[in-house]
Amino acid sequence: MEIKSSAAEALYSASYILAIATMIWVLWLQWSSYRRLSKVKGPFWAQITNLWMFCVMAEKKKGMRLLKASETYGNLVRIGPSLLLTSDPELYQRMSAVRSGYVKSTWYSANRLEADHDNVFSCIDEAKHTEKRSRMALGFGGKEVPNMEARIDSKVLDFIALIRRKFLTVGTDIKPMDLAEKASFFTMDIISDLAFSRTWGCLEQDRDVDEWFRSIEVYLPVVATLSTIPFLASFFAISFVAKLIMPSEKDAAGPGRLLRITKGIVNVRFESPNKENEQDMLASFIRHGVPQEEAVAEAPFQIVAGGDTTATQLRATMLYIMTNPNVYKKLQAEIDSTLYPSTVISEAQSRTLPYLQAVLKEGARIFPVATGIMPKIVPPEGDTINGIFIPGGTEIGKNDWAIQRDKNVYGEDSMLFRPERWLEAKGEQLERMERNLRLAWGYGKYSCLGKNLALTSLNKAIFELFRKFEFTLIDPTKPWSSVDYTIWIQRNLWVRVAERTET
Repeated sequence: MEIKSSAAEALYSASYILAIATMIWVLWLQWSSYRRLSKVKGPFWAQITNLWMFCVMAEKKKGMRLLKASETYGNLVRIGPSLLLTSDPELYQRMSAVRSGYVKSTWYSANRLEADHDNVFSCIDEAKHTEKRSRMALGFGGKEVPNMEARIDSKVLDFIALIRRKFLTVGTDIKPMDLAEKASFFTMDIISDLAFSRTWGCLEQDRDVDEWFRSIEVYLPVVATLSTIPFLASFFAISFVAKLIMPSEKDAAGPGRLLRITKGIVNVRFESPNKENEQDMLASFIRHGVPQEEAVAEAPFQIVAGGDTTATQLRATMLYIMTNPNVYKKLQAEIDSTLYPSTVISEAQSRTLPYLQAVLKEGARIFPVATGIMPKIVPPEGDTINGIFIPGGTEIGKNDWAIQRDKNVYGEDSMLFRPERWLEAKGEQLERMERNLRLAWGYGKYSCLGKNLALTSLNKAIFELFRKFEFTLIDPTKPWSSVDYTIWIQRNLWVRVAERTET
């Protein structure tokens, strides 16, 4: 009995010592993490735990919360034990420059949609990322989709036809339209046609065909939340772990269904003897050597990122126009003064309209469509920022909402939607504003490949919708539901639409 008792006591003592040692080790790690960046100010809890950032994400108002953090603590804020946030455009450009020593963090890995293969956004291997971009650039840019503009025109006409068919208000016969939903239908039909030469038909059928948007709404909160914890985000880069936690094409619904459908489209194309001859993005990718498994990984991401971000910009810009009567009148006056034919305005023609361009720039500035901080890792040798040495391995993300509201760049009224600022600014001031705004589309080796496609779609849609119709909010006190999951989930932008008299 005494022997057993002594053994139990020894085991208990060893366990106790091990627990104490583990606690000391954890505390030492926390203290070391805190101390290495102690000169960078930020919310107290953010300095010792990632839970502060997790809570910010859980509030679904990340853009505004991070804007407030930058306003409180300056252009370099500590938002995690090893995570900083910058609102300095020059630092952001330096981090993203082609020859920069900064590289992507594992935050990007959480944006995989295929467990075994990265898309161009989620890829954190710099050499592979550069290779992917070079293979895909001509397809995204439209240079190898020669009839891209005409295909966008057809979707603009489909949008107009849907409104006239189902949602025109005549007299007291009000037919409310959810502009948030229809904007998604519009951009989804565009991206599916240009990507695969296969239009989903959301506008024609006036419904969420194949539940694309439902799939996105299910997946975004999971990815956005997990990516805020670096430890959890790193699991997405491990293939066998990713397979356990990510959607599967075998799923009956949700993101897995999206994967299954897009994979089927890609596989059929690769089996075709004319796989390179279609005039779409997928054919361009194939011509430039994108292998089948990579094309499968890119396809669903094109749909999620390419379609929904443009829809968000369209919704937000139209909302700001509708809630600013003076802007509405000036825009319509410019539209009415044009002598362009009744067909859809061309991209080149839209660029000649100064107030339309000012409205689009101001919309992109006041409401950045992606609130992800997209952190990069400081090079091993470290960096000096604001006179503070930042050790290698530290992650630094960007704060788009603060960058695009910088009073030093846009003026004291930077929180207001005022397109006139783009017409009033001259010379160096205008150049600085333009340079700052371009950062909303990424920069350097991380710039958005789909920028031209998005801008072409927005130019045409805004011009034609306000040329043909009068839009009025149903409830100006609660215009929409807008939830921030790095990419926005927006619903219930209810409007009344009336036909305009041709001028």
